[in-house]
Amino acid sequence: MTLSADLLIPLLTVGGTLLLVVTGLLNFSVFVRQLRAAREQLETARRQLESARQQPQIQLVQRAMSETSDHLRVLIERPYLRPYFYENRPWAEGDRASADEVKAMAELLLNNFASAIIHSAAFPQYPVRGVEQTIRFHLRNSPALREFLLEGFERFQLAGLALLRLKSETKEEAEWDLRELIAACGADEAERSRRERLLRHLRSTEQAEPLELAKYSLVRARIIPPEDGRGR
Repeated sequence: MTLSADLLIPLLTVGGTLLLVVTGLLNFSVFVRQLRAAREQLETARRQLESARQQPQIQLVQRAMSETSDHLRVLIERPYLRPYFYENRPWAEGDRASADEVKAMAELLLNNFASAIIHSAAFPQYPVRGVEQTIRFHLRNSPALREFLLEGFERFQLAGLALLRLKSETKEEAEWDLRELIAACGADEAERSRRERLLRHLRSTEQAEPLELAKYSLVRARIIPPEDGRGR
């Protein structure tokens, strides 16, 4: 009986130790699974945060694509308008396109381009370089766009100076355009004063790139809001 007890105690001790080891291993396995699940949750949260962070930038890229290509739908429906905006063709009496169609298309394009320029100035994430290239191409290959810009320059309070610069090969050409616009102001003293200010700024600034000119107009508008609410 004493021998059996002597054998039983070590056996129970070994069995208890093994049970503790097995329990520890099971607990460790559970811990590893919990740790893996926590890591996966953290990775999911990181991806969601990154997606949320990139969402405004994605929206700006989508907006840029829309603003610089929105006119394509009209050109698909009315392909006879294309030469007036891609091939430097002026409108002439007797053309299939009416003068009103060409002017309406020019207005659509310039409004979209003005919006794109303002967004470029306001949001650093906006893909400005591709937008500038598109606007520059159309302004330099469309008499209708150039004419609409010059005739309706007062409508483009924020983007007008940048549009003039994109239209022009050189800074001096943009200055010449502004002098012509000042001379054509008539009795509108407020608009004359605005154009004279734009000319002074263009002459004096060392940052005559379109984006910088748009930023200048945007910053000034935030400091001194236009009285009549015109904002493009």
